[in-house]
Amino acid sequence: MFTRTRNLIVLILSISLWIDASAQVPTRESLGAHGPYQVAYYSNFPVPEEFSAGTIYFPANKAQTFGAIAISPGFMERKENMSWWGNHLASHGFAVLTLDTNELRDDPAVRADALMAAIGVLNGENTRTGGVIRGKIDASRMAIMGHSMGGGGTLLAANAHSAELKAAIPFTPWLPDGDFSEVTVPTLLIAAEIDSIAAVGVHAWPHYQTLSASKPRMYMEIKGGNHFVANTDTGEDRLTPNIDVHDLLGSMAVAWLKLFVDGEEEYRDLVFGELPASDRERLSRWEFEE
Repeated sequence: MFTRTRNLIVLILSISLWIDASAQVPTRESLGAHGPYQVAYYSNFPVPEEFSAGTIYFPANKAQTFGAIAISPGFMERKENMSWWGNHLASHGFAVLTLDTNELRDDPAVRADALMAAIGVLNGENTRTGGVIRGKIDASRMAIMGHSMGGGGTLLAANAHSAELKAAIPFTPWLPDGDFSEVTVPTLLIAAEIDSIAAVGVHAWPHYQTLSASKPRMYMEIKGGNHFVANTDTGEDRLTPNIDVHDLLGSMAVAWLKLFVDGEEEYRDLVFGELPASDRERLSRWEFEE
């Protein structure tokens, strides 16, 4: 009897702690750190012809359904270069599919197709018999992200498929020219001041300017940041971020997705409100339309 009672108390305490953790009032600091959910992941799901492999991260102890995000790596990169995004976003309540392109040199248009195919996979996982996250994804809450050529692919996909999405987050995107005036989803564009691969004056800033000012949009440029500032540090010199700003990028991305994918208005001030001086000092340019 004592053992049964003790187990019941432990269960009640565990549930209470989970409720308290998931119901915490959000702050920039909490959104930039690991979130309240335990993260699990798997790779054994049907892979379409548009990409070669993927990993799905998800919040293992979230009772409610969750929105989902597909993420493409950049030129000569693999899904491991996006792994911190998968872990971080899943810990804050999202399912995240990081993908491997069919070829490391796939251009942005091919990556755009891969991203939308990944959205299809996430929808399929919600209904697949025996699927790990069967019945857990809200198909009406989808977003896409990507780095470099994957960021260019993110913009192309959002331009053509806004009706299927709730938000887009390209970071240090690479795509010469491009008109993204058909994008109708809120778009957070992350750039880096000293990006020598996708110079902001040729890529990110012109991309942002073509986005409709009638839709929510934001341009965040990291002061002194290089092309890989939003990537996972894999230990390879070429792919090593030169500035530790993952807390700033992670907090804004989570707030953006909570507001526009999950529709949680309590995050609006964390997106469009005044940044703390310590964060503002890390940006060389910050502009938005609410």
